[in-house]
Amino acid sequence: MNNQELWVVMPVYNEQSSLPRVLDEWLPIFKEVVGQGRFVLAALNDGSKDQSLAILRAYAARYPEIRVIDKPNSGHGQSCMEGYRRALDNGAAWVFQMDSDGQCDPQFFGELWRRRNSHPVIYGYRSTRDDGFIRYGISRAVSLVTWMRTGIWVRDPNVPYRLMKGESLAPFVRKFPPDFGLANVLLAALHDKYFKIAWSNIHFRQRFGGKPSIKHLAFVKQGHHLWIQLKKMKDIHP
Repeated sequence: MNNQELWVVMPVYNEQSSLPRVLDEWLPIFKEVVGQGRFVLAALNDGSKDQSLAILRAYAARYPEIRVIDKPNSGHGQSCMEGYRRALDNGAAWVFQMDSDGQCDPQFFGELWRRRNSHPVIYGYRSTRDDGFIRYGISRAVSLVTWMRTGIWVRDPNVPYRLMKGESLAPFVRKFPPDFGLANVLLAALHDKYFKIAWSNIHFRQRFGGKPSIKHLAFVKQGHHLWIQLKKMKDIHP
């Protein structure tokens, strides 16, 4: 197999305090579980204003598996969509999406990878988490809004820990509206409707550093947009 077996899509926005530790702990896991030379870690710098881009480029100079994509700021969801499209354009068999703030624990990745032969879409379910009750409540509210709008109950629709067969992305990602902020929520609903998500329990950690790009009150506005935009789900199908 070549390095198109797995593409890792990792959006980055002002994560200079987390990036070195995230890359240092995840790269050995990908090499051990997937195999040397069988993966690409695509880091999408989403218009960071700190030293994130410089850190990514320094790591890419040392590790050929890292591919840095520098892009104007478009938000987390659209950065993921850009990464998914790049992965498909490069023939990726599998795509894994993770975040760059340290909350994603690599110890659970091996279980998702082992289950890929029987499930085309495997999501982590944040059964325990260290980032507080408010964030837990937001995740449950997103599940509720998604269900009320689409009739599909997704256990953890905005989780940034998901392994997806390329064939499960191809029917959808090029059809997503460019203004859909919480695009991964819509993707989760589509995945559950057409592929039935397999869930794997994970623990979600505290951030390694820095601050979330979306503050708690901003989620109220995001939720309103999500309610409006989820109606577009009917226009996106295989």
